[in-house]
Amino acid sequence: MWLITKNGFLSVVQNLDSKGPGDALLVRGRVRGDLEHFAGAAARLGERPEIAETPRADYGFRLTTSRAVLAAYLAGQVGALDYPNFKSEIAKDDPERAHVYMDVWSALRGLRGRPG
Repeated sequence: MWLITKNGFLSVVQNLDSKGPGDALLVRGRVRGDLEHFAGAAARLGERPEIAETPRADYGFRLTTSRAVLAAYLAGQVGALDYPNFKSEIAKDDPERAHVYMDVWSALRGLRGRPG
């Protein structure tokens, strides 16, 4: 799952190396600060996950977390939603990131009109 929020871009998948519910998910990012924000939110919920650098991988940074922590993080993101236009909101604080997000928005527009 891809998550694109005011606080960054995260890719979340099942952690195939999971040892239990505490590390069931692998959260990956291309910008360390995006994972730092998530790790800070996770710390407020209990324990701060360690961010691993993976420079040879598609996503240069990753951490593991539980489904419960990710769900609480997402609930917090929804609770904090206070803007009428996402693209404009991003452009206020980070015009460069807004440009990248616009490219994603444009690419996804290609799905328009597809059945199902």
